[in-house]
Amino acid sequence: MAEYRGKDQDDIFDKLKEAVKDESIKRHKWNERAMDSLRVIQHNALEDRSITDKPQWDAAISFMEETLQSRLKDTESVISDMVGPDWKQRWLNWKNRTPDQHIRNETKNELERLLKLHDDHTAYLANDEVTTVRKNLEGRGVEVDPVLIKDTWHQLYRRHFLQNALSHCNLCKRGFYYYQRHFVDSELECNDVVLFWRIQRMLVITANTLRQQLTNTEVRRLEKNVKEVLDDFGEDQERKSQLITGRRVQLAEDLSKSLKHFTAAKLFLFMS
Repeated sequence: MAEYRGKDQDDIFDKLKEAVKDESIKRHKWNERAMDSLRVIQHNALEDRSITDKPQWDAAISFMEETLQSRLKDTESVISDMVGPDWKQRWLNWKNRTPDQHIRNETKNELERLLKLHDDHTAYLANDEVTTVRKNLEGRGVEVDPVLIKDTWHQLYRRHFLQNALSHCNLCKRGFYYYQRHFVDSELECNDVVLFWRIQRMLVITANTLRQQLTNTEVRRLEKNVKEVLDDFGEDQERKSQLITGRRVQLAEDLSKSLKHFTAAKLFLFMS
């Protein structure tokens, strides 16, 4: 929540606070022993390959599903930008495809036909497949560069892979019984769930360890850095004048000058 400021409030220390924060972060270095300890903890967490109960399995499934859906959404967005608005968007919003988007869309349609014929296609197109796609497009009056074909294929295959992974993830929701009893079922090969469980557990343990390290050591080291920075700034008059500014500072300086002039005038009158 943003801090409320009255209209007459003077932000006298804002620049100073920002400068101290930036300089303190710049000077701070994470304790090397703590980093080594964290690496060992992460390694040990990743080595644990056993899921002991159904809630852990469900948590791993949920994490995997959420991650895949996020990646799929990003990929769909990239493809949408590549091919431009569909017929509905063009009709309702009066939008048109650019010439490049038209070429991308024709290329996408051709590559989608290839994917439907070869659902288990590898991640990369062979050179003869690129040539076939290019010639098919040329037959429809679309000149296309092989690099564009490969670039479009990369996004389409990524979407295809993520969609299949999500479908498999849904199948594995009922796979804990098979996993627990070491049943072999090609349809329910759920090693990916175990991988996501290891990653999720590593992230949780890492977060807890970092929280403990911050509380136990790093906060004190940061406080020490802040004090040192403030001391250094306090000894630098030029920097102080740049950082501590505002209406109150200006009023104080004007008052100080006025007092000096007033004192000088009194002294002059007294001497005369």
